[in-house]
Amino acid sequence: MTSHSLHARIHTHKRLFQMACIFFVLSALLLPTGSFAESGTSTDRKEKKQRIEKGIEGYRINIRKLQEGIKQQQDQVYFSEQEERNLLRELEQIDTGLLEQLAKLQDLEKQMEAQQDLTAIKESELHQALAEKQIVQNHLQKRIKAYYKMGKIGFANVAFSTDSLPRLLSFRDSFTNLIDYDKKLIDVFRNSIDELQKSRAMLNREQTVLDDFITMAKVKQEDINESKKEKEALLSQIKTQKLLHEQAVREMEKAADELSESLEALKKEDTLLDQGFLANKGKHPAPVQGEITALFGQKRENRLGITGKPTGITISAPGINKVQAIYEGTIAYASYLRGYGNTIIIDHGHNYFSIISRLEKLLKQKGEKVDQGELIALTGDTATLMDEGVYFEIRHGSTPEDPLLWLDTVGLTLPMTDSEVRKGESSH
Repeated sequence: MTSHSLHARIHTHKRLFQMACIFFVLSALLLPTGSFAESGTSTDRKEKKQRIEKGIEGYRINIRKLQEGIKQQQDQVYFSEQEERNLLRELEQIDTGLLEQLAKLQDLEKQMEAQQDLTAIKESELHQALAEKQIVQNHLQKRIKAYYKMGKIGFANVAFSTDSLPRLLSFRDSFTNLIDYDKKLIDVFRNSIDELQKSRAMLNREQTVLDDFITMAKVKQEDINESKKEKEALLSQIKTQKLLHEQAVREMEKAADELSESLEALKKEDTLLDQGFLANKGKHPAPVQGEITALFGQKRENRLGITGKPTGITISAPGINKVQAIYEGTIAYASYLRGYGNTIIIDHGHNYFSIISRLEKLLKQKGEKVDQGELIALTGDTATLMDEGVYFEIRHGSTPEDPLLWLDTVGLTLPMTDSEVRKGESSH
């Protein structure tokens, strides 16, 4: 791997870290700074909901980007591990080759030592043979010189010799035999010296070849060592890259977790905003202003003489009055309802409903969406012939709940409690 490619990879890691930091900043920017379920106008809630939905979508996009980045980094970790394993195998092969080369070099050096020992032995033998040859040659020269000084056996030698002729002839033959023996011995030494010189020359040639082999083996060993160093350096780089990839994965996973937490927080805020009806319990405006003449669950008798405990409240509103939606929602029912008269039922989401009955004129139809405070009907005297006042209920599913717990009572006249009634009577 080149230095340029390594720098390129490190630059990529830096960009990924920068991207992770950007995601952290986005997390901080998109984190909810307040309650989205607080009271406010329908327009405010819609704007808040749009911001939440935009934030949720932004989080999802960023999480997907992070997940893609994590996948890429995990792939890089996998590739780094593969490269690391391949390099370790190569280093193992290099080490094996290095050991083999070292063994070969040691074997060659042993052979060289043996060759040098053998050459030294041959040199010693050659010196000894040359010395012995020189000794024999010196003896031969002396004998030849003495032989020629003696000359041929003639009359004078015989006449003046104290020895007999046969003895003289015998001496001459012995002397000649010694000379011949020395000559043959010199020939033997000469042949031995030639052989030794040939052996020495051959040993020198073999030593030169061995020397070349050793030089080549050392060069190859250096090459192997250099290759090992390069592989180890590359392995170190790959391990560094792997650590960078793993760190990037950890950083990105942390960023993804924080984004997911922020996304969940936004989803909860979105859910709370959808449950704004519940969140604003006690703050909803009354559908119509007036005096409350019947309480939730209070036993009473209507104009037709029917006694019962209503599951809602009655608000006295003589004449023509505007009736408003207490909270945004969808008209689930807008028609005449037996026993209730003209009735509007609004679905406020999450199974919460408001029911308004004894209406003179309905201004909305089923399926229409309404905002909080929007005009939905009118009151009138005709609608209250069966019983006085506008009838109002709050239901969670099929369970009725006390409307006064849900309404802002500003603008409503509440009935006096029994203790207040008794206190007033005693004062009179």
